[in-house]
Amino acid sequence: MHLAKWAASASALTLATAGAVFALAPAGNAAATGTYSVAPYVDMSNSQEGLLDTAITGHGLKAYTAAFVLGSGCNQIWGDTLPIGNDSFTDPLIAKAKSEGASLIISSGGASGLPLAWTCSTQSAIDAGYQALINDYGVTQLDFDIEGAAIADTAAAARQMQAMKDLKGSNPNLKFSVTLPVLTSGLTNDGVNILKAAKNAGIKIDVVNIMTMDFYAGTGTEMGQGSVSAAQATLAQMQSVDSGYTYANLGITPMIGKNDDGSTFTLADAQTVESFAAQHGVGRLAFWSVNRDQACGGSANSLSTCSQISQSSLAFTDIFQKYAGGSGGTSGGTTTGGTTTGGTTTGGTTTGGTTTGGSTTGGSTGGTGCTTASWSSSQIYTGGNTVSWKGHNWQAKWWTQGEEPGTTGEWGVWQDLGAC
Repeated sequence: MHLAKWAASASALTLATAGAVFALAPAGNAAATGTYSVAPYVDMSNSQEGLLDTAITGHGLKAYTAAFVLGSGCNQIWGDTLPIGNDSFTDPLIAKAKSEGASLIISSGGASGLPLAWTCSTQSAIDAGYQALINDYGVTQLDFDIEGAAIADTAAAARQMQAMKDLKGSNPNLKFSVTLPVLTSGLTNDGVNILKAAKNAGIKIDVVNIMTMDFYAGTGTEMGQGSVSAAQATLAQMQSVDSGYTYANLGITPMIGKNDDGSTFTLADAQTVESFAAQHGVGRLAFWSVNRDQACGGSANSLSTCSQISQSSLAFTDIFQKYAGGSGGTSGGTTTGGTTTGGTTTGGTTTGGTTTGGSTTGGSTGGTGCTTASWSSSQIYTGGNTVSWKGHNWQAKWWTQGEEPGTTGEWGVWQDLGAC
């Protein structure tokens, strides 16, 4: 197989890989403080894998998405044709990253490959294959990159969602993302049908991860704002299928630097996307790819191995890491030393049980004996903020406004801290 790259057309984005190796969200409901809130892709066989090690040890990267696992009949292989769980090249790379503290999302599919549900029609074998990924690599996050003709295969999509329902039943902590092509106007009709397949199966996709790249709208396309427009449009489509979807169920994945269509996603565009994610509590930020997060030179001289723009090594990683509270500052609700304020950190504390900064300040209570400020429907809360409501204390997991504590469910934004 060839080295991986993302490609697309106006009707369908493609992550073209001919031989590479792949998170999910709380992956799906990750706040900016979540392990998987920033999880860029890594092509596990393109000769630039060493950048992953540097990103982890030198730039604070805590999670990544390993690409790609491919369905082969009712078996699965990494993109370099070696079997999962027994890949002498990829498995040691994953083990090393794990030893350095990085969490893993495994992605199946891509432009030149298919997830198992698309290559195998036996439901029990599909379930067993995905379970093998969980067992072999100890992951709780799976991603499925569905592109090209595969996105229109409704029978395969139904098998995929049934597998996720089955596996969530036996793996309570499992979360999964679906990575889909997108335009600035949102998902294609086939993409929306993937969301409907999940609803028909009785499950919710933890993260709908959109590939905000290769829009084929001209080389001068402003890719940062294009990514924001795509995100806004996609959320509206998601909510038209299931009103329970929020930005916490959305992932944004641009292609850094030059895109296949000649447009350019710049460092300024990266800051635009990171700021948008911090403002809205987006579930995941990713990009294609860590291997490309460098200027060209030496062995890095093609679109699949470098950004083809002037940049310092891992500059995009540094910008996106801000969303996870990493290098370059904190945003999106990461807390240091106490209280969060509007997505940036302060050194504040709580006084008399009332949280200052992100929560309402005042003496009202959420019930008898509660001293923490009462929840307000008009107040904006970010990850780590605490309120009281109906006799209980609650903590926000990510950005929220107008979502009443006690009504969002186990996987919702509010964590019940117990009676007060």
